[in-house]
Amino acid sequence: MANSKSPLPNRLAKKLDSIPSYVQQFFADFFIAQKLANPHLLVAFSGGLDSSVLLHALAQLQAKLTFKLSAMHVHHGLSTNADVWASFCEKVCSDFNIPFQLKKVVIDKSSGLGIEATARNVRYQALSESKADFICLAQHQDDQAETLLLQLARGAGVKGLAGMARVDVERKLLRPLLGFSRAELEAYAKQHHLQWIEDESNDDTQFDRNFMRHEVLPVLQKRYPAVTQTLSRSAEILAETGALLDDLAQLDASLAIESAPNNQKLNIRILKNLSDARQANLIRWWLSQNQISMPSAQQLQQILQQLCLAKSDALIKIKVAESQYLRRYQGSAYLVSESVVSSPINLLWQGEEVVSLPNQSCLIFTKKMGEGLALQRDGLMQANMKLRIKNREGGEKFKPELGRPSRTLKSVLQSIEMPPWLREQLPLIFMDETLVYIPNLGAAAELQAKPNEVGCVISWKPFAGGVQ
Repeated sequence: MANSKSPLPNRLAKKLDSIPSYVQQFFADFFIAQKLANPHLLVAFSGGLDSSVLLHALAQLQAKLTFKLSAMHVHHGLSTNADVWASFCEKVCSDFNIPFQLKKVVIDKSSGLGIEATARNVRYQALSESKADFICLAQHQDDQAETLLLQLARGAGVKGLAGMARVDVERKLLRPLLGFSRAELEAYAKQHHLQWIEDESNDDTQFDRNFMRHEVLPVLQKRYPAVTQTLSRSAEILAETGALLDDLAQLDASLAIESAPNNQKLNIRILKNLSDARQANLIRWWLSQNQISMPSAQQLQQILQQLCLAKSDALIKIKVAESQYLRRYQGSAYLVSESVVSSPINLLWQGEEVVSLPNQSCLIFTKKMGEGLALQRDGLMQANMKLRIKNREGGEKFKPELGRPSRTLKSVLQSIEMPPWLREQLPLIFMDETLVYIPNLGAAAELQAKPNEVGCVISWKPFAGGVQ
């Protein structure tokens, strides 16, 4: 446990006031921008130097701004000192009169991601389960520089090289200390006589981040003393570049990506008219919007080649994530989940508003005047209670319009450009053995509700992990 009461270095003395004043301005501006009144802030408190400074700064700030403050310590159990650290964190919070939560987690050492990445993922998961409005992390300028170097070594693109964001509203993460170096945090801690713990694993250079911290950055700093500041600034510039690329992708998506019932499709003709760089940018953005990790350069090249160069009738199926595939049908590309195995459906509708189906999808029955299946027409009042929900079996006929002949179900579904993988899952509505309703399309012509009749509109909502 480190506790320093040594004199403050002169070169850092003038900077100390900048930490509390900056943190105050950071949160004041953030509360106003997000229209927050008395928000709950949770500090990820490891007990180390960085989080000790952040906790202290926020504890002092409570007298100036209105917010609820608490802390969480994630107990990984990886060190023999883990219990001692947890007790230390609890005592510090008690001294500050800050509510404290201890969260014990289990690290899967066989995950294949390595202990460093696995522990980080589990820690973030534990923090995200909190009911706090925002989670405050104590990463600083040196951490940002290390992150940029790590991402460079891994061949990351602009998004990866952008490093960590000061404000990540989507994930409820705030990093108010990113503009300060570790030396500045240590100077602040010494001035305020803070105690903190030293995690022995931070010196183990078999971990990538520690290797960058202890082996790479010191060498760079000998030649370029301000390298952490310049790397951090580069990460900010790359973050701005990433934001501009996202803006461009959204412009392209507004023309190329069409939302339709139960799916989202990418128009390949429009994609092909874009430059190579914009094609790649749009695909990366689309995958990101669907929570799919960035593809490698080789995988991205394969995606673009198959989408843009393959014959129009070629069957395209490219794996982009676990159980997630990129598929193509009639000039459009789709993101499809195949985690749901098609299950037999044979259910009797009993008048429910929502019917859950074995394939994890559901049907929604909504009564509307003049729309859908006529429920109260003479002769249907009793029959509609015997509507049966079944899978497609083949050979079904359907008549969507009066005065026109019946058509095969296959031709009807092809006419609305429903992809084959959706047809396989589509539940159908029968009365006795007659197909009377295709969800998301409509009722058979002779059973369609007239303007003065109450009808039932039946919509199908596939499994949430289905076609995006």
